[in-house]
Amino acid sequence: MTLRNRGWHAWHTHVRSAASLGDAVAPTMKLATLTAVAIAVTSMATAAPAKEVSTPIDRVAAALVPSGVFVQGGRASETTTLTLGLQWDWSREWQIGQRGRLSGYSEASIGHWRADTGGGSAIVTQLGFTPTFRFWPSGERSGLFCEGGIGANVLTPIYRTREKRFSTAFNFGDHIGVGYRLPASKWEWSLRLQHFSNAGIDHPNPGANFVQFRLLVPLGERGDS
Repeated sequence: MTLRNRGWHAWHTHVRSAASLGDAVAPTMKLATLTAVAIAVTSMATAAPAKEVSTPIDRVAAALVPSGVFVQGGRASETTTLTLGLQWDWSREWQIGQRGRLSGYSEASIGHWRADTGGGSAIVTQLGFTPTFRFWPSGERSGLFCEGGIGANVLTPIYRTREKRFSTAFNFGDHIGVGYRLPASKWEWSLRLQHFSNAGIDHPNPGANFVQFRLLVPLGERGDS
């Protein structure tokens, strides 16, 4: 093979390898981009204050006040979790059909995971931010609801159990759930099915599925909406 042909062959091989890598990474990058956009857009829709404020600083300060605080406990096949967090209800909502209403909220959470490693247990700290859409079939922000959301999470140290080994600290967390908000007190409970994985950013990527029970207590006027 001549030097010219060798150069052409090496260049062609490099181009094919780069194209294959691009095809493999593209779906993950699209998912990550869409998630980032969703987080940015929905974060801008957090609830307005319950009473009028006079200055931009007052409005910003009022928007940072959470609507409620929650505690959540859950279980996967080899892991138990306890999570604390804050919730900010969105002021915007959408009419769905004749009676249904779509609203949403953003939550920030910190979780304590105890994972069975086979030879003992490992403690993992989970930090997350999750925008969530919520559907109210009655048309009121009380009573029965169902919801779904996807957010960004950091697990430190990297999550490992006896049977599973995550490869990245960053993971997406998506969930679906059903729950009930008491009309008078605005306390609410919900049951969630939650999945954590890195969407193929790196391998191995076994994912982990949790069943979570969540209780939220409203905070002041922000919880009365």
